[in-house]
Amino acid sequence: MKEKILIAIDSSDSSSKVLAYGINLAGKLDAEIKVVHVIEPYSKRSTILNQLNPAMVKQTNELYELAGQELMEAAKKQTAAAKVPVHYETLVGNAAQQILTAAKKSEASMILIGSRGMNAVAEFILGSVSSKVAMYAEIPVLIVK
Repeated sequence: MKEKILIAIDSSDSSSKVLAYGINLAGKLDAEIKVVHVIEPYSKRSTILNQLNPAMVKQTNELYELAGQELMEAAKKQTAAAKVPVHYETLVGNAAQQILTAAKKSEASMILIGSRGMNAVAEFILGSVSSKVAMYAEIPVLIVK
């Protein structure tokens, strides 16, 4: 069975580095790549003050979707020269959950994800997507700085 590497990307500076690392690794392993981007929808319930009207929430989510499309187009350009098969998927929901689900569905043998480098206090209080993925994944997770 051919190895499959799931590469999770976002709009952080480290995302293109993660993708470049994943392309290189996949080439060495002759593995397939699945590039995943997760849009976490904004909802009125998620605000502390609940002062946003539904039109603003809708507009914010549309901007997130547009940014996600642009991010995936950039990923397609970056992976154009890859010598292995590359698949792309944009998902909506909780980032860590969606990445883990996508890895399981695609039968990935590894997950590559970036680290935004939160400070220790923020990461302890909030957690990070990469640490949650690493904690709950049933396959190896490589966090690229």
